[in-house]
Amino acid sequence: MREISASQSRFLTDIQRLLSTLMLRDVADPRFSGVSITRVEPSGRQAITVWVYRVGECDIEACMTALARMTPHFEHELRRALQKRRLPSLRLRWDDKFEKSGDVLQMLRALERP
Repeated sequence: MREISASQSRFLTDIQRLLSTLMLRDVADPRFSGVSITRVEPSGRQAITVWVYRVGECDIEACMTALARMTPHFEHELRRALQKRRLPSLRLRWDDKFEKSGDVLQMLRALERP
């Protein structure tokens, strides 16, 4: 992955913060309870990949379908909040790496115990 500038990093952080707020404030769907944004990455010039994860058991396909339906609303609200000429489109993806990182942490904790 290429190095991103400080201004682009701030921009991605703002997007993550605003999307998290929107998910808490605007969405009343119970499928979104516990859904969090794990990271936001640039995907070329015209798109941003937003990685999401939900702690606990959930129907990933139903959650992602519902999020895909909410994407135009999220993009609209981002355009209102961020004063940019052009905002990239959002691509929502499920973050299975987040789940694997928890497994690695459990293994490391198990090694620490005598």
